[in-house]
Order: sequence, then C-alpha cells, then structure tokens
Amino acid sequence: MPATTRRLDTATSPALTPPGPPVRGPRSGIELVSLFDGFAIDEHPSAPTVRRWAVEYLCHPHRDLGRRGPVCPFAGPSITRRLFWAAFVPGTDVGEDRMRAIADDLAELFPALPPDTGADAALKAVVVVFPDLTDYELIERVQNERKSDFVVQGLMLGQFYPGCTVSGLRNSEFQALDAPLPMLAVRHMVGSDFPFLTTDREWVLAYLKKFAGSVPSSVRSEIAEKLAS
Repeated sequence: MPATTRRLDTATSPALTPPGPPVRGPRSGIELVSLFDGFAIDEHPSAPTVRRWAVEYLCHPHRDLGRRGPVCPFAGPSITRRLFWAAFVPGTDVGEDRMRAIADDLAELFPALPPDTGADAALKAVVVVFPDLTDYELIERVQNERKSDFVVQGLMLGQFYPGCTVSGLRNSEFQALDAPLPMLAVRHMVGSDFPFLTTDREWVLAYLKKFAGSVPSSVRSEIAEKLAS
C-alpha cells in the first residue's frame, strides 16, 4: 500500500480523542469542526459520507480528469494534517437569507481558523453540508453572489451537489463538482485557479495581487492571450 494511502487510512480511522470544540458562526449559528480530528458521539449521520467522498474521490485520480494526480491535490494533505473542517445544516427549508448568512460567516471565520500562519495555513479547507436540501439552484445563486467576497481575500468559494454539471478544466465531460451531498466549500486560492477568475476584472486583480511573483508559466501564457484578444 502506498504511503499516501496509508496516511489517509490513518486519518479516516476513529481517533482516540474527541474532536476539539466547534467554531461557531455569529450570524448563522453553524458549528465548524475538524472532520478528521476524532469522531464525536453526536456527530451528524452524514459525516461518514463526507469523509468517504473526501478520501475516495478528492484524494484519488479519476480516469476522466484529464491530468495525472488526484482530483484535488490539496485534499490529502489537508486531511492528514486534520485541517479539513465541516459543518452540517439539516432541514429542507434552508432559505436564501440563511445561506447568505452562512457564506458571510465563512468569509469571516475561514482566515482565522487554526493555523492562521505558516505553510499549513494554506491547506485549510471547509465544507458546509446541507444533507436534506434539494433546491440546488439555491447553492448556485448564493455561490455566484458571494464569490467576490472570498476572491478578494485570496479564497475560493465552490459549490458541490449531486449532478452538478460544472466541468473540469481539462475535460469538459468530467463533472468535477458532482458530490453525494450538496455543500459549499472554501479553500485558499492557488496558482492554477486563474481560469476560474477570468470573467471578472476584480477577480483577476485579486489573483495577480496574490500570485504576481509566482504565476505558473502556463497561466502567464493564458493571461497574455486574454490581454491580446
């Protein structure tokens, strides 16, 4: 068994100690916990599904991905370092105002989640899961509406849900954001995110502010082509 797989297996095994105290959103009341830092007795029944999706999907290659490596290169390190946070919002009646409040809480709480400095800070990830929600358009609307609030901070706000048709960068047939449960996800912006940011001048400026000195060569070429067109 490869070392990476062994580390992930260890990360997804029940820990001997319970998880640390949750971080509470002041507007929405969501409670963020480190999903792989011990299993709480009263955890949401959907928590094992999210763990399994994170390990078996995000951390592994996919034949339709269009490149080598795992679907999400940062999920594995995030999990093994216990930096993968989650909150669960039950009920079918999650309204737009509530989901906006959740997004606003995420924009405020994410930068302060430990660790907030050092190399490991870049590996933090958060998912807010809506296990009973069936109105996936609600997630799309709030993600589109609040994305700028995250991008200007050097963060990315993503949407996942069953049957999401958003395609991967290298294969338009690969539905990268398909997931077993609907959720909003937050992570730090990385150098390869430029193609997701080209439709808004403010997003491009935020990207360049963060990566001007270390933009990957392939992205530099894409920027040049965009400016020349």
